[in-house]
Amino acid sequence: MGTSESGGGPEIPGHYRFGRIWLLLGWGMVLSVFVLSLIPIDVDLGEGSDKIEHFIAYASLSFWFGMLHVRRSRQLGFALGFIGMGVVIEFLQGMTDYRDFEVADMVADAIGALLGFALLQTPLRHALAWAERLLESFAK
Repeated sequence: MGTSESGGGPEIPGHYRFGRIWLLLGWGMVLSVFVLSLIPIDVDLGEGSDKIEHFIAYASLSFWFGMLHVRRSRQLGFALGFIGMGVVIEFLQGMTDYRDFEVADMVADAIGALLGFALLQTPLRHALAWAERLLESFAK
């Protein structure tokens, strides 16, 4: 994450009134993915259905952080960063005795992150702006 124009602290997306909240929610999602990926959970969702969860989680992360930044290079950077995060998490899971290392999970993460980036090239990239307008209309 970059620094603000004043040189200190994290960059807060200036084009959103609730930018700090959106950023906090995004980092909460990242933390949730890490925690849920690394704690022992014994849930049988059926063969391969966890790949859908990987796909959705990483598409959401990439899309969410991409909405916070208007530059396409920054959006792609987040998508690639989340792909890297998925790879790291898989290796960490392989070091435990209660999780498995799976290349298919990394593929699902990567496809999801790239889909999140692709969605940013559509009008859906304005979802947070729409949410802010809706929140502001409730406040009036």
